[in-house]
Amino acid sequence: MRILAIAIATALFAVPAVALTVSDVDTDGDSLISFAEMAVSYPGLTEEAFADVDTSDDEFVDEDELAAALESGLIEEPVD
Repeated sequence: MRILAIAIATALFAVPAVALTVSDVDTDGDSLISFAEMAVSYPGLTEEAFADVDTSDDEFVDEDELAAALESGLIEEPVD
């Protein structure tokens, strides 16, 4: 029973592993990521893959779209 309680507490307070934020990629300070900005961190990125991340179809990736793409595995954190 104690192990179950510890497992539940750990799950409730777990911090997501996603650390990449828009500010890490955004170079012009508008709090959005353009294709050109994202291509710097993801050199092999295609416009089609960018469009998959840009779920609002506004040609920019915001914080929620970036987090969703990372959490779903659509993209991975870039390797330095």
